[in-house]
Amino acid sequence: MAKKKKNNSNGWSFFLLVVLPLAAIVLSSWAIVKGIQNYVTTSHYFKIRELRAEGISDQRYLEMIKNDVVGVNIFRLDAVDLAARTRRRFPNFYSVSVRRILPSQLLIVAKERLPVVWIKRDVYYLMDANGVVVGTAGLDETPTLPLLAGMEGKLTRLKTGASYSSAALHRALVLAKILKARAGDIREAVPGMPMSVIRLDATDPDELSFYLGPDIEVKAGDRNFDSRISLLPAILRTISSDMGRIKYIDLRPKEPVVATKDTPKR
Repeated sequence: MAKKKKNNSNGWSFFLLVVLPLAAIVLSSWAIVKGIQNYVTTSHYFKIRELRAEGISDQRYLEMIKNDVVGVNIFRLDAVDLAARTRRRFPNFYSVSVRRILPSQLLIVAKERLPVVWIKRDVYYLMDANGVVVGTAGLDETPTLPLLAGMEGKLTRLKTGASYSSAALHRALVLAKILKARAGDIREAVPGMPMSVIRLDATDPDELSFYLGPDIEVKAGDRNFDSRISLLPAILRTISSDMGRIKYIDLRPKEPVVATKDTPKR
């Protein structure tokens, strides 16, 4: 009987000396954690006041994102969800990440799809080098990139955010991307006479051509676009004094051909 009493006494001692203090510590820790959590998720100190961006060229996008996040508690914001919603909302961003900068700043890091051609339909559709329509522009706007012609039968229903793919389109977009990369060299080749590519003709995908201004056709063919276009600035400098007489420049032969308006048809 005494032994049983002793065991009961030891049990109460363990409860009072070990279990109860541990429970008190756990409860007080939980209360502290909940208190901190409540403070950081409700405090004005942690409300988002500033939005920074990297990789977003158009400030209008940033202003629209600001409307969704400024004033929101930085710890209550779902960064992954915001990044996903931003990608869906703006199809010209192919990668978006969101970073918190305590106490009240948000950083949006985006990789933007940049158009290389415009396509004229009911509006201008802007398409990137991967065949994704990244936006539209009104027909009253002046195109700032080449107009892609000759694909009317293959690109009948265009939609922002949609991706289009075909061998013919891919070839035309590869050429457009190279032309955009070399636009500065082409534009400055003839002093006092800025040259720009205004149209890319893909009627025959095996014989692509583009136009410098409304009159000068440049025949690029279907391959080796980079090496062929790299020759163009030097050719333009050579013929600068006869620009008004130039009909076309053929980059396809090993030795490029420059034809004037009085050159017999080939």
